[in-house]
Amino acid sequence: MHYSLALTQRKLIIGAIVVVMLLLIGGFTYQRAWQTPEAIVRINVINHGVSLPDGFFLYQHLSAKGIAIKSITSNRDSLTISFNSTDDSHAAQRVLATILDNSYRIE
Repeated sequence: MHYSLALTQRKLIIGAIVVVMLLLIGGFTYQRAWQTPEAIVRINVINHGVSLPDGFFLYQHLSAKGIAIKSITSNRDSLTISFNSTDDSHAAQRVLATILDNSYRIE
């Protein structure tokens, strides 16, 4: 009888540990899903025959305005610029709108 009581207590403790672990994992997953959007700006080419702007040219203009850039990644028909904050990405959108013509879409 004493043995089965100890076994039941172990099962309860293990069950409680599993429940706590599931709650922690669920909490982290929920938090990750609702975090603020990533601080990025995408530049897409709208008109055929127009090439993407040079990444170094963009870097020079943005850094001259005090906007810190994490990275610039080139894809086939777009550039993705990553920033440390959404404030920097919003400021970059404003600057890019002044230096790029309407051949590009800034998102």
